[in-house]
Amino acid sequence: MKILMVIVILLVPSTVLAGPQEQTFVPANVKVFINKKQILFDEEPIIINNAILLPLREIAESLDATVKWNQSLNQVFIEKDDEKLILSLESNRVLYDRKLFVMEQAPIVINGHTMVSLRFITTALGTNLTWDEKNRTVNIVDNGNFAELQPAIGDSEVNADKYYKWYDVTVGPNSGPSSEEAKNYILKQGILNEVKDVQYTYIRFNEFGDSVTMVSGIDEDKQEKIIWLNKDRYTGDISIYGTALKNLGLSQETVISILQEKSINEASIKKLYIAPYYKDEIVWFVIAEQEDKQYYYCLDFFTGSVVVEHVLNKGE
Repeated sequence: MKILMVIVILLVPSTVLAGPQEQTFVPANVKVFINKKQILFDEEPIIINNAILLPLREIAESLDATVKWNQSLNQVFIEKDDEKLILSLESNRVLYDRKLFVMEQAPIVINGHTMVSLRFITTALGTNLTWDEKNRTVNIVDNGNFAELQPAIGDSEVNADKYYKWYDVTVGPNSGPSSEEAKNYILKQGILNEVKDVQYTYIRFNEFGDSVTMVSGIDEDKQEKIIWLNKDRYTGDISIYGTALKNLGLSQETVISILQEKSINEASIKKLYIAPYYKDEIVWFVIAEQEDKQYYYCLDFFTGSVVVEHVLNKGE
């Protein structure tokens, strides 16, 4: 049997949602009916960034899907028959059938309830959505399974990419932008007045692992500054992964002295460079080999404290 959902929308004054990035929303005052039966929400729907967000569990279960929460991963799993959608809180990306689905609005949590985009959840769960402008209602008919999620909604007046878009999931390490892209980004954003050097920098000890693009130069205060950039492999967006003023951190000579206190000779140091270990956590990376030992260190760029320390026998 087809399921008909009718949503009536009214707007009221706005509220600010506290979180990593404050977002303003208004209560949507929506009434939701499935087969003429109204769904009563524990947390009322809202409108944020022009998107209607509804409590996920009530909507999904009303459309015969199950919702599971993985606290350790901070993820929500939506299952229907043999198919599964994976959402990450405060991320607008959804994984489904080895495709990356980018939503108009990331899920958020309000009073313990996960709120998701109406457009996303109803489309993803295999429904047909029509909009009645005169009565300001949304009519949704259930098709009984996950949708193919083609990037269009049948409304010629709406740009589909604004609401969702698919990307093939790629494998392999993440990396930063090209040298030219990095230089152009830094100068266009006014982060540096002069670029002196651009190079790829690994942010793990494995040279086949993730890397970022390091740009060094002179800022508006005439200080030498280092910036590390990464690039979203799906959207192409460039963002800052870390920054540091060179004169505020430990010099290479000081790092070598710290290593010598650990009985690591300067001649045994194979690699020594500065990079973020995590976002905004700048460290000195050290790789050394001495006698039958291999040494892997990350020392805090500003304090010299040990962040990572691995001492292995060669061949391990």
